[in-house]
Amino acid sequence: MFRRRWSGLPAEPKFTPDLKKLDYFINEEDEIRYLHNPDFYFKYFLTKNVRYNDCQRFAFNEAVKDIIDSRLEAEGLKEVLLPLGVTSKHERHVKIRLSEDISSKSRVVIIFGQSSQDFGILAHRVASGLGGLNKGSVVNMIKALKQQKSSATDDAAPGIILGNPGNLWWWPEGKKALSEFARHQIPGSSLVHWGWYHDPERNTIPENVNQTEHVKYIFEKVVPQFVNDKAKIDVIALGDMSDEVEQYLDNDDVWAKVGHRLNALVVLGGFYDMREAVCQGFKKFMDQRGRAYIMNQDPLDTLIAGPEGGSRAVTGYVGYGCPTYSVGPDAIMVELILVEAGSAVLKWLQEVALDKDYVNPRVHIFFPEEEEDDGKWPGWDKMDDESKVEEAKKEGDEEKDHEEEAKKVQVRIQRDGTQPSSKDELEGIDEELARDIAKRGMMADDNVNSEDES
Repeated sequence: MFRRRWSGLPAEPKFTPDLKKLDYFINEEDEIRYLHNPDFYFKYFLTKNVRYNDCQRFAFNEAVKDIIDSRLEAEGLKEVLLPLGVTSKHERHVKIRLSEDISSKSRVVIIFGQSSQDFGILAHRVASGLGGLNKGSVVNMIKALKQQKSSATDDAAPGIILGNPGNLWWWPEGKKALSEFARHQIPGSSLVHWGWYHDPERNTIPENVNQTEHVKYIFEKVVPQFVNDKAKIDVIALGDMSDEVEQYLDNDDVWAKVGHRLNALVVLGGFYDMREAVCQGFKKFMDQRGRAYIMNQDPLDTLIAGPEGGSRAVTGYVGYGCPTYSVGPDAIMVELILVEAGSAVLKWLQEVALDKDYVNPRVHIFFPEEEEDDGKWPGWDKMDDESKVEEAKKEGDEEKDHEEEAKKVQVRIQRDGTQPSSKDELEGIDEELARDIAKRGMMADDNVNSEDES
């Protein structure tokens, strides 16, 4: 009887999360290139084995994440472990970053990236490909925010809180939090082991079990702990996290606690229907100080719809309860929205911050309604006397008779192969049949000539 021991299973390959050891380097354009051929970016297909390739991608992504994390620290964002009170990195936790001097800031910007991305990463396809590390992450946005003013009376840069809704799965062996995507690529017992069991006791993070809890924890625990009571808060939420943020704020009790602190809210690529919102305070805020960006082929910052939405579905979903703008033709997927529209988002936030009485301009987009086909041709309304009507009817009857006659000739030709008696009978016959008739006529003439010669 065949028996295979566990020790006989093929072992997994070992990849170190270091770009140099993985044969990659960062060029002068801040792009990661393949060491053995600098014209190439990340090479996923090392073998035909998917698990083998995923092991390399996990190590590569971890190396990229570590580089981005070090750059965020260099920009002055200190590390904070959640839930607050965690003292050791060996305990279950999720890492966020915020400005070192955030307690003195009069304005704070909270950024929530997609839940499918690693901490600090906007799009791995950009960070590890065309565009480079800073462009594919929030590093460029952090640099730009540090050049802004907190308000018209405060020239200091705003404070920053960088949420981490993407890394909420705790990996006990690695002592770190991972994304749902990355957790299926962590090293296993063998190359043929597939998938990891989710144990709520081992793999969840207290008070940050999911994205909903994470948003709540940021607003209700992190903000009161680190941000002074008089500071105003701007929020940028991308993709599914825009829905999470709006769902959290669309509550009368929540709005009573945090609503007065909000200064502006930008949602990008979300689908939360503000037409069905229950909190009137939140609805009014979105109408006056909210802004939405959606994927659209129009140029960046093109106005797509007003707060009430649009009357035509061709523009996509526009029920955001605030002015809605295009992110431009280059943002073809949600993860690219903030990469392409980040400058426009920050420009608007600065405009709101400098005007304490800012209110969104009243806009409404009118779409032309499609005209119903009533069966009337142009000029019908001008035929108001009976003579013109009778004339038109007579012309229509004659055309109908001609069509009927042409159909009879066509049926006769198809039935017994006879030729039309005159050129008039050819009129109205479809072009393909007319060519066939002419061809048969030429063959008949050839036969007659042959008989005469004999």
